[in-house]
Amino acid sequence: MNKVSTSDIKKLRDLTGAGFLDCKNALDNSNSDIDKAIEFLRKKGISTAQKKGDRTASEGLIAISTSQSNKEAGIVELNSETDFVARNDDFQSFVSIISKINLDQKGNLDKIMESKYNNTKDKVSDALTNLISKIGENLTIRRSEYIISEDGFIGSYVHNAEKDNMGKIGVLLSIKTDIEYSKINDFLKKICMHIAAANPISITSSDIDEDIINKEKEFQIEEIKKSGKDQSIQEKMLEGKMNKYFNDVVLLEQNFVVDDSIKINQFIENTSKELNGSIEVKKFVRFKVGEGI
Repeated sequence: MNKVSTSDIKKLRDLTGAGFLDCKNALDNSNSDIDKAIEFLRKKGISTAQKKGDRTASEGLIAISTSQSNKEAGIVELNSETDFVARNDDFQSFVSIISKINLDQKGNLDKIMESKYNNTKDKVSDALTNLISKIGENLTIRRSEYIISEDGFIGSYVHNAEKDNMGKIGVLLSIKTDIEYSKINDFLKKICMHIAAANPISITSSDIDEDIINKEKEFQIEEIKKSGKDQSIQEKMLEGKMNKYFNDVVLLEQNFVVDDSIKINQFIENTSKELNGSIEVKKFVRFKVGEGI
C-alpha cells in the first residue's frame, strides 16, 4: 500500500471538510485515489448519519428568504441536537443555502432534498448526510413553507437572530394592499414582530378549527360549573371567557404589543387611513425552533 502523503490529506480535507484521521483512513483504503477516497467518506458519512438518526434534534435555526419583489418568501426550520452546533459556522452556512433553495422550490421539502446543493453534483440529502458526519450530531431539515402575495407584499421578521434572516423564531406575513412597499414596510415589520411575541393561531375567530373552539368551551364550562352560580350567569361567564380566549389567540383581536391600548385590527385601520390605502391580512406563518418536538 502506498504511503499517504500529507498534501493528499490536506487536499481531501479541503474538498470534504472531514477530519485529518478520517481523510488519512479514506486515502489508505482508496490507494490514495482522491475520488475513491471522497466516495469512501460519503459512504462512511451515510453510516454515521444512520447511527445518529434516532437522536432527538430540537435545537437549531429558523431561516427566511424573500424575493427581491417582496411578493414571495420561504421559511424553513433546520434542527441540531445542541444550541452549540446551531452557532457553528458550517451549520449556519448550510442553513443559509437551504433557505435560498427553499424559496426556489416554493417550500416543497421533498424537492428541497432532491435539489442540487450549492452548484455541486451532490443533492441536498447527500450534503446533509456529509454535514452530520462532519459535525457529529443528528441534523434534520424539519419543515418548510412558502407564501406569495400577488396583490400585495410579504413581510418577515426573525427573533433572536444569529445572523441575517436566521434565528430562533421566524415570521412571514402576507397582506393585500394598494400601498407601495416603501411606505408599508414599517407596518409589515411591526405586525411580524407582534406575531413573533404574541403567537396567534388564526387571523380571525372564524378561521379557528371548530374542534379547537369546542374543546376550549368544554374546558371553560367545567371551570364555570364549579362556581355554583345560576345557569343564566354561567352563560354570561362563558361568553366572557370565550371573548378573552379569542383576545388571546386571534391576531386581529389581540392587543398590539407595541401599544396595548389598541387592538391589531385598530392598528391596521389607523395605518390604512394614515397611508391613504387599503390593508388586508391574508396569511401568516410563525415557526419557533423545536416547538412540538
